[in-house]
Amino acid sequence: MKKLFTVLLLLALALVCVSAGCVASPADSGDGTITITDAAGRVVTVPDDPQRIAVSGSGSSRYFAYLNVTDRLVAIDYQDSNLLNFNNDVRPYMLAHPEIKELPALGTAKGVVDAERLLSINPDILFMAGYSDTAIQSANEIQEKTGIPVVLFYSGDYVTNGDKVASSLRMIGKILHADERAESVIQYFADVRTDLETRTAGISDADKPSVYIAGISYSGAHGIDGTDPTYYPFTVLHTMNVASVINATTSTGYAAVAKEQILAWDADIIFVDLGTMSAAGGGAIYELQNDPSYQELTAVKTDAVYAVNPHTSMGTNHETSMANAYYIGTILYPELFADIDSAEKANDIYTFIDGAPVYEQLKANLNNLSYTKLVL
Repeated sequence: MKKLFTVLLLLALALVCVSAGCVASPADSGDGTITITDAAGRVVTVPDDPQRIAVSGSGSSRYFAYLNVTDRLVAIDYQDSNLLNFNNDVRPYMLAHPEIKELPALGTAKGVVDAERLLSINPDILFMAGYSDTAIQSANEIQEKTGIPVVLFYSGDYVTNGDKVASSLRMIGKILHADERAESVIQYFADVRTDLETRTAGISDADKPSVYIAGISYSGAHGIDGTDPTYYPFTVLHTMNVASVINATTSTGYAAVAKEQILAWDADIIFVDLGTMSAAGGGAIYELQNDPSYQELTAVKTDAVYAVNPHTSMGTNHETSMANAYYIGTILYPELFADIDSAEKANDIYTFIDGAPVYEQLKANLNNLSYTKLVL
């Protein structure tokens, strides 16, 4: 009777695991593979703890830097390779791991996977950033054509889809036996957010200056019209983001705003994402310096325009979002952030997440304007 009870209990637990979408352990498969459900809901059988990894999609190497497994990469996306002429890189994971660029590219454009090239490299598994219907179709076709398992993961905005980011990190961590590191990264994200939210939780709206973020990138650099209604630093610092009343139009949070609206909002303080410097026409800094209408803005007149590092470059670099939040906190509420040195804090974050203190290199790549008051 006791033996029968044990068997029934084990069967019940197995059913619960299947219904919850658990990842089977190697012992369950018996053949060195595990079965997972990826970010798009595809059920895929993959090698357990694969050592040769290929990745595809914009910024698709990022999560593997987060998980300290870049030594397993054998092929990368075109945008992460040295085939793309990308001067003054602002991606922290790439500054920390420049060796990634030397790996062979899977295709000749972002997200393109050449099946013959993939087969010649012969990875154990291909991870693709994406979860749309198009991504699903592409993943299925590549897997059927090559026989190499393809796993889709989410790599978008942490503010609006933090659960998807965490789920993808856990999934990748499970496959690569990097579970502990994945949980450490997820917890670090949560701890930073809690710290930032706690510092500013008691501030009344009457004591909050209105703020605007300009020059947010999306599929290239943009001018003052590029903003983010859910900009991470503004969200966790409980700021009065004047653009919060509009909707983001992309997975990274970007939204375009008409000039008339920017003038009508007339934020007390403007922060400029330095990715704008490569925009056509000079970007937000040039516009603020030379457009007579923008020179009438309160922030320009009161010398309250500050530079922050680009958090969007080949996708969202969440570590830069966190570093920016601490800098912005020192500007908006200096007494609440008196213990923070922005450069040191940024390096702390980059060291934990990416494995190296790359703030100074990033700053140098941005004409040393990082975390400065802009001279207009």
